[in-house]
Parts: sequence; C-alpha cells; structure tokens
Amino acid sequence: MPSARSPALTAALAVSLVTLACGDSHDAGADAGLTEGTGSTDTGAADPTGAPDVPTTTGGADDSDAGTMGQGETTGGTTGAAGCDPTDLVLVERDYLGIGDDVLGETLPACSEHRWYVAFPDESSWQIRLTRTDGSGPLRATVAYPDEPAELVWQAGLAPPLVSGEQPAEAIFAVPRSGEFAVHVRSDSPAQAADYNLEFVCSIGCGRETTRFPIVLVHGWTGFEAIGPITYFYKVYDELAELGYPVEVAILDPYNSSTVRSGQLAEQVDEFLVGQRARKVDLLGHSQGGIDSRAVVATHGYGDRVSALVTIASPHRGTYITDLALGLAPGGVEAALGFLLNFVGAVSAQQKSDAEASFYSLSEHYMQDEFNPTNPDDPRVKYISYTGRTCNAAAFLIPGNDCHDLVDPLIGLGYALLQVARGDNDGLVTVDSAKWGDYRGEMIADHIDEVGQLLGITDLDFDHLVFYTDLARDLSAEEH
Repeated sequence: MPSARSPALTAALAVSLVTLACGDSHDAGADAGLTEGTGSTDTGAADPTGAPDVPTTTGGADDSDAGTMGQGETTGGTTGAAGCDPTDLVLVERDYLGIGDDVLGETLPACSEHRWYVAFPDESSWQIRLTRTDGSGPLRATVAYPDEPAELVWQAGLAPPLVSGEQPAEAIFAVPRSGEFAVHVRSDSPAQAADYNLEFVCSIGCGRETTRFPIVLVHGWTGFEAIGPITYFYKVYDELAELGYPVEVAILDPYNSSTVRSGQLAEQVDEFLVGQRARKVDLLGHSQGGIDSRAVVATHGYGDRVSALVTIASPHRGTYITDLALGLAPGGVEAALGFLLNFVGAVSAQQKSDAEASFYSLSEHYMQDEFNPTNPDDPRVKYISYTGRTCNAAAFLIPGNDCHDLVDPLIGLGYALLQVARGDNDGLVTVDSAKWGDYRGEMIADHIDEVGQLLGITDLDFDHLVFYTDLARDLSAEEH
C-alpha cells in the first residue's frame, strides 16, 4: 500500500507545483517569439501568403490586462481571447478616402479588421505608411481590388505587405488600373484594440485623374451620318482615358426598344465590373442611353452596382415628335416619321421595325404612362441631368431669347415641331423633359452638338470635351 503523507508535506508539494507551473507558462510566452517594435514575428516557418500570423496569448505576466480583454484566466497554450477567432475577425467597413485624405488616430477595436476605400489613377505610384500609435502587437495593412473576397485579401495583396510594430512601415503601391481599391488593416494580436495612422503620398504620376468607379458611355440612336457607338461620343473616350479616368463604351442596338437595349446594357455592365475589378459603375447616357440606364437600375435591379446615373438630353417624360410619328398625337404623321427614320438611317423593313420600337419607347405616352411608374429612382443611386437648348435663325438673332446655339439643319424640322408644340428644346428633346434628379443646367448645344457631332464641330461657345472632362471631375469630387 502507498505510504501516507503528512498534511504539511502535501501542502508544501502543492505550493511547489503551482510555482513550477507559473514559471513554465511565462517561458512559453517568451518562446512564442513575438518581438514588439520590429514589425515581425518568429513563429517558425514563414507564411508565403503574407497572411497575418496567429499570435499565442498566454497567462501569468499580467492578469489585469487579460481580464480587460475578456480573456478571463488564460494558461499557456491558449490562442486569442475567448470569442475572438483570429481567422474570423469582424470586417468593419470604414470610409472612402479622397486624394489627400489620411487616417490619423484611428482605433481598431478588438477582434476586428478595418476596410478603407481609396481611388488612384493608373500610371501612378503611391507611398503608403502604416504607423501603430498605441496598443501591442504588430499591425498589418494590405491593398486589394475592392471585389476581392474578404477571405482572399491577405493572399492577393497588390502592394508589399506593411507590418508596423513600434516603427512605421512603408510600401510603394504601383497602381495597376484607375479606380477604387480596398485597404485592409488588422492586428497580429486581434484580442487587443490598437490605434494607428494610415497615410498616402503620391510619388509618380501625381497629375493624373480618376473617378472612384468606371464611367460607362451609353449612346442613344446611332446610324445617323454613319456614326456608330464607338465614335458616338466624339473623342470623349480618348480624352478621359488620356487623363487617367477608367472609361468603358457600351455597344447597344443602334435603335430598338429600351426593353431590348437595357438588357444588352445590363449584360455589358456585368462584363465591365469583372474586367475593371470594380464594385460599381457610373452610367453616362445620352438621349435614349439615359432611359436605358434608368431601366438597368430599376427594371434589372442594378441599384447596388451603379453609383451615379448621368443623363444628357434624355426624354424622361417622352418627346412629342415620336408620338406624332406613331400617330399617338394628332398632326403630320408622315412628315414626323419620315424625319425620324431619315435621321437614324433606317432603310430596311427590319431597321424600320426596330426604329419604331425605339420611337415608342421614347414617346410621351409610354414614358409617362408606363415607364416612369414602373421604374422609380433607386435611393442608392445619384441621378444627375443636363440638356442642351438651341433655336432657329430667327430666334437666334433676337437678343431677348438668350439663345446662343443655332440648330443644325439635320434636326431643324424636329426643333420647329417641338418649339411650337412643347417649347424650348435641343432639336429632339425639350428642356423640361430632360430634367431628372439633380438638374445641373443647359448646354449651349443642340442634340448632336451635345456629343461632339458632327466630327467635333459644335457651337463656338461649347467645347464638348471640356464639358465631359468637367463632368468626370465632378463625379470624382463627389466620390462616384
């Protein structure tokens, strides 16, 4: 039988074992190799993905800190705080940072990861600096495309990883394409809150420009004067891209119903989002292109993928000329229909059928009674509108009319019909019908001058390239 121990001997042995256990726990924490202030950890083999190492939190050194972090009593070998899984941190969406904006004195809560958004132009490089200003354990930052799944961000960084302990960490980000990027910040000791600064300084290509989201140019009727979708916005794509803006051009049927064209546009928006690695786009539609864009948002449910929708001379309440041409309004049907078919270049029976489908989509009857009631504005989208105003020679010469654009003969009949029946217009769409959302004024232009046609020849007082450049800069300033 085992020999009996005295109570005094048993107590002494217990005290010795507790003392030995506490000493082992302290040694385990030291052996974890977390060296604060160096921005690096030594836990064995390096992680080739650059993903944050999972720190080992041990008890013994400071029980009061452990209690503050909600760990309770921790012992050697436990990882993280109770309820704080380093592989499943809470992703906290932070703000969009415009050019010149920095993050100063930001607190990263325990068990959290921050995601900021920035926008940089292509052919530029930026110095990114991460500084941990309070807390323990290194902080990490990485830059990723905004559509990158959260679980892959740390493996798919676009810039060298930043790791800041007591010293700041810096990396150069060579921008691969214009537009939005996501910047993620997390801690190697996620159970503890930490404060940090995140700063951005341009080093190369500082004069280039960008919007947050790609601009999609959406054409109206094409075919007139052999103009196609690529050249519809005359040299606008080249002008904006040269400055640094991300631009795409939609290619829709030359003329067809908005039901057909909006379906085509929705498919192309999906392609643009994938190609640009973007979360949203800015739709910029001229004439029917603006109506198609509204249908993409409302009918097709793209309000979560469109940031701003800009319409230029789009007939939001219809245009009387198409009602006249289709016999929906009393008057000279043949003259109006012949004018429109000639304008869009519809010759064959199929072309005329598609053109008449387009005319109906833009009629006052359809827009006011069918389209608008079933395509309400989406509160997530910013709606902006502009339009042109023109006049004939007689009105142009009367100072009191305050008209500075002489209508192009190609749409002279349209101007005359609208002016008598509905009032001021650009040759195809009235000023009142073109107003939608945040209306920002008139252009000194008729309907074809508004997109720089024909071949860049517009009124002397209207430079369409300056107009679209200013529009892009407004979108950028407004974080679209």
